[in-house]
Amino acid sequence: MAKAGGEVRSQDLRVAAPFAFWSDAALSRLAALSSMVWHNPGEVIARSQEPPQYLWIVAEGCLEVAITVSNGDRFLADLLTAPQVMGLTPALDDRAQLFTATARGRTRLVRIPAAAFRAELEADAALLVKMLRLVCLRARMEHDRTYMNVINDNNARVAKAITYLGRRPSLLEGAETPLPAPITYDDIADFLGLSYSAVVRSVQELIAAGAVKKQYRGFIIADPAALLRVVESLNPLHATARDYLAQAPRG
Repeated sequence: MAKAGGEVRSQDLRVAAPFAFWSDAALSRLAALSSMVWHNPGEVIARSQEPPQYLWIVAEGCLEVAITVSNGDRFLADLLTAPQVMGLTPALDDRAQLFTATARGRTRLVRIPAAAFRAELEADAALLVKMLRLVCLRARMEHDRTYMNVINDNNARVAKAITYLGRRPSLLEGAETPLPAPITYDDIADFLGLSYSAVVRSVQELIAAGAVKKQYRGFIIADPAALLRVVESLNPLHATARDYLAQAPRG
């Protein structure tokens, strides 16, 4: 059951990429209409194909963004940690939610009314253009993800999945660091459409190469440079992907 989690301030919105370039006045108006809400582990925040009433910023915890079909197969779209955003595309185009979002552990969210969000953009052409640029960056990353699944071998795909799901500021230059959210073998398999055994084999090779370490309920990126060598074994990351991973824009 969702519970109130405190007042929403302008800075609670500005930390997320889609709001980083908003004016103080626009953020104040939107913050006044938003709410901070706690969700329990396993609680569904939004369901695929529901109308877009809100978009959300993760303040604490983690959101699992996925679709599970009738035979039980799951497609994992993303694991969102603070201050990433869920529901931006539906809030922009006023069409159905793309995925089901579920709290993975106790999670605190900023809940923003989608209609108020659109109204601010529609009233400010310059703001709308900046938002369009961010949406284009996200679209380019989805293009890279599609390309990854078609071109790369399993080891490179698994390395990219860990890099993408574990993205954080300064990832490409950082030292050994736990990932923002625990990532399991099942998560990687559902993210890539690979079998569990194929993921285990690739992770074991990444461990042998010193790129990652296994820990309870997740991984540590032990050597970002070694992980990137596997990611780029067949083709280098394009400039947009490098910028995305280096800056970790949380859209």
